[in-house]
Parts: sequence; structure tokens; C-alpha cells
Amino acid sequence: MGRILVAGLGNTYMGDDGFGPAVIERLQRRALPENVEVRDVGTCGVTLAPDLDEYELVIFVDAVHRGGKVGTIYRSEIKAEEVKELESGDPMRSLTFSLHGTGLEEILSYAKTVGTIPPRAIVFGCEIAETALGDGLSAAVEVAVPTVVERILDELQWYGERE
Repeated sequence: MGRILVAGLGNTYMGDDGFGPAVIERLQRRALPENVEVRDVGTCGVTLAPDLDEYELVIFVDAVHRGGKVGTIYRSEIKAEEVKELESGDPMRSLTFSLHGTGLEEILSYAKTVGTIPPRAIVFGCEIAETALGDGLSAAVEVAVPTVVERILDELQWYGERE
């Protein structure tokens, strides 16, 4: 079975933006198959892009703003062929962009451009309230954390059974 990465994106010092790292912290306490790596990538997720081809599946966990009710969980799947490469004038092609605040779309586009995009990626997002400096998640986002942990464990089990 191929390697799997579960990557949490976000800033634990910006309220609900710490959703991804909170999920990763809980997953690290669980017994996981040895082919599964769990990593808090913080706000510098783009540094992960050059290594993504080492994984058969990458599961990203991130805070999102889609206009839904705070605490709503979204799951989407992204196939490598659906991701657009960066244009030649895009600053990310020359790594002259800020590592902070780089979104998942940019990370995957950069990975595709440099030839390291994984064949399959899944995103678990949680609708958050406004982020502000401060520790801790809002009550609705905190409730979503164990739910996403269980959904990721289910995903890993299903994926393992398919192999």
C-alpha cells in the first residue's frame, strides 16, 4: 500500500484558523497504519509541495470560508488532472511569493507545475467564523474537530480496504 499524508493547514494563534492543526493534534494520539504520516504544516504548506509525489494520497485539513453555518464540514476530492499549472508570469513559479497565507489551491498548482502533485487529494474543510488573534477555537468549530478525525479514520480504513 502506498504512503498517505494527512496535512493540517492553519495558524493556531488565529482562533478558528487553528482547525487543521487541532485535527492533526488529535490524530497524532490515535493508532494509525504505518504508511500514514500526520503533519501540522501550519501556514507554510507550500513548503510541502515539492514532496507531495512521495504520497499516493494526501488528505488536507483546513479552515474555510464558504458562507455556510460555522462548524459545517465539507469534503471534496481533487484529482491531479483537475489542478491548473501556474502561468509563466505567476510569482509562485519563481518562489517570490509569501509562504504565509498561501492557500491550498496555490500549493496544489505549484506541485503540479514542478511535477510533484499526488494522484489523489482529499480536502476536509470546516466553515469558520472570522479569525482574530487569540488561542482556541470557537465552540462550533471545536465540535467539528472530533467529527473530522473520525471521518479521516473512516477514509483511511476505506482506502486501505480498496488496496
